[in-house]
Amino acid sequence: MTKNDHIRGVERIKGVTLPTWLLVVLPAILFGLAWEPMSFTPLVFVAFVPFLLLAYRGMKDKGLPYFGRLFLALMLWNIATTWWVWFASDVGAIAMLLMNSFFMYLPFGLWRMWHKRAPRSWQLRWRFDVIFIGIWLLYEFAHHRWDLSWPWLCLGNAFSGMTWYVQWYEISGTLGGSALILAVNVLVFRAILLWRSHSETAAIPFWKRAAAKPLFTAGTLVVLMGLISVWLGHRAAGMVGKGAGYWVAAIQPNYDTYEEKFVLDPMQMVEEMQATTEGAQRALRAKGERLNCVLWPETSLVSSINVKYMESDQQVAFLKGMRSRDSFQPDYLMGVNMVQWYPWQGKGKPEVLMPDKSVRTVAAARQSNDPNYWYTLHNSALWLGDTLSYYHKSKLVPGTEQLPFVSTFPFLESLAISLDENSASGTLGKSDRALALGDGVKAAPVICYESIYGDYVSDYVGDGAQWLAVVTNDAWWRNTAGHKQHFSYAKLRAIEQRKWVGRAANTGISGFINPQGESVLETVWYQGRAGRCESPLGDIAAKDGGYAVGVGTQCALVQRIVPNDIKTIYQGLGDVGVLVVLWVLLLVIAVRGRGKMDYVGMGMMDLATQVLVEVAAG
Repeated sequence: MTKNDHIRGVERIKGVTLPTWLLVVLPAILFGLAWEPMSFTPLVFVAFVPFLLLAYRGMKDKGLPYFGRLFLALMLWNIATTWWVWFASDVGAIAMLLMNSFFMYLPFGLWRMWHKRAPRSWQLRWRFDVIFIGIWLLYEFAHHRWDLSWPWLCLGNAFSGMTWYVQWYEISGTLGGSALILAVNVLVFRAILLWRSHSETAAIPFWKRAAAKPLFTAGTLVVLMGLISVWLGHRAAGMVGKGAGYWVAAIQPNYDTYEEKFVLDPMQMVEEMQATTEGAQRALRAKGERLNCVLWPETSLVSSINVKYMESDQQVAFLKGMRSRDSFQPDYLMGVNMVQWYPWQGKGKPEVLMPDKSVRTVAAARQSNDPNYWYTLHNSALWLGDTLSYYHKSKLVPGTEQLPFVSTFPFLESLAISLDENSASGTLGKSDRALALGDGVKAAPVICYESIYGDYVSDYVGDGAQWLAVVTNDAWWRNTAGHKQHFSYAKLRAIEQRKWVGRAANTGISGFINPQGESVLETVWYQGRAGRCESPLGDIAAKDGGYAVGVGTQCALVQRIVPNDIKTIYQGLGDVGVLVVLWVLLLVIAVRGRGKMDYVGMGMMDLATQVLVEVAAG
């Protein structure tokens, strides 16, 4: 490439630059349309390009303008897709938007650091845009695994609106989806740079121009992954439908979270949900079938159950009595509040002896009015069948269920915010690991927020879960996009594990999802409660033999599922294994690409600028 070629490239870039404000706003528009519930999902293949162009353009700017433009663009993306958090907490929403936008900026900050500090020879020989993909994947991986975890906008989640296309999540999980989205966006980004920097005459056909190569590669990649997905989906359909049927009823009680659920008498609500359960049983018996399991939503048993005396709890005793009088005796899996007490007279928080004889401090313990007794509160799932067993929610919502970094900075405990159904402030207690519950057929008791953690759901399956039972209460966000996104993410969990998903939500969306990620039965917001929902139960479109039953203001969805013992590749690899594979692949691509950077990369831009200065001086 001659000096004049470099100069023409720089001039062409300067001549057709898009307005900066458009690059700042465009990602929010594109991602807002691509994300559920809008579901113009293919837009994700170009929605990230404006971020890359902003970063590329700002390499010569000072640090603050570079940060400011990207931070604003990232925050607008967060607002466009997760604005509904405001209804749960205005302070929490502002904190989430600011912090998450900053964390998303970090990969771009590393890109700028590379440009400023890496040796020039490295910049000329390595495709850092490929390395950027790996850095973003590291960010997503890390953001799933710390006290401020908020993986809602993991790029791979965007495909929850197009599950037929990501049947290969059984191999890669959402990290694979994020990698594909970034790869296609990077290729489109390269095509734009080539289009702007190469002086080619109009007589040259488009497919022979330099910009066509990355676009052709991107298109081939998108089509190839779609074909692989169709094949995997067809193969899965032939595998997961085999086995004995298992009838599950998901109860949607439709209690107003703000005015009823934590105000009404707890036993009154238990009796009403039991009446709905019996209505579902009668309808199923009329078909000559037996109900195997009843799924009640998160915190259905509001009064805290003492972990050590579960059977003597009034709510539990009532349900055990009802079950014992039923000749078919269905099992119950339900969300409950639980409390555990610790007698302790030592210094600091109580300590407990673990099975391996080690001693552990109970970090989530709170002191009662009696200084000799401490307690922990739990958002839990309770299995009520031939045996009683429980699991405490372990993926806790930052700020509402868990105080970030309270173990490191204990004084933060006094700053707790009470926002969710566990009305006492502070950090909740949790189980040490994911536990499958059940006497015969085992279920994964996935509690609310946990359903967006694909790798953690894998741990349930590793413990023997044969189907996924999601219990949740999404009413905190009101009738917004929040509960719709939450339901759609469960489709990805179904594909990753090739398991049926049953979902019971307090006000919706309740439903059932097959192992191909297809919703076969689902409600809408407050469906079954006149005055709150205009859609009658008859509007529910059922597939695979499921149906809806209304009792009073509540409804039940009844579906035959097929539990299975399938272990997918993703379940075995986990996010760690997938990340390692992707990083090795990206490094190979980056190495193979050195010396072939036919677009104006960062190093080439510097070289072109130097040539321009020399020509001007001469």
